[in-house]
Amino acid sequence: MTGSRKAPPGTHVTTHAPCWGDPDFAVADHRWENGQDLVAICEPVLYVCGNCSLRAACIRQVLPAKSAFDGVCGGRIWLNGAIIQALPDADPAELPPAMIRKACGTPAGSRAHRRAVEQQCPRCEPFHTPGPNPLDTENHAEQLELPDAA
Repeated sequence: MTGSRKAPPGTHVTTHAPCWGDPDFAVADHRWENGQDLVAICEPVLYVCGNCSLRAACIRQVLPAKSAFDGVCGGRIWLNGAIIQALPDADPAELPPAMIRKACGTPAGSRAHRRAVEQQCPRCEPFHTPGPNPLDTENHAEQLELPDAA
């Protein structure tokens, strides 16, 4: 083999990925109405990320949390920049590194890492509990219940 496999400067990593250009990965808004529709489009192609060596690079390039991305990126299905489904082998180390904040080492610091969809720092790891899945309709039903008017 001659040459380097590293992408030349200025080349986007995702142009080398097997998903590049497939509309089922970056799903246009007009193709779905709710999270279940998005998952129905994305779930059949999520397997493509299974053996992809570019998952972490894909997340670094797309920045799904900051761009409120909808679709498949880095072995995960994203809705408004939040992970709603992931491959079983999705490694949290593929997510961006933790930004150190004043709140680190507290439950609030752990929540800040989760909202930013980044790794937990060592000080926040003991406080980390996975957040609710936005598609979990049972949780939404409980949250939206109002007490009966007397």
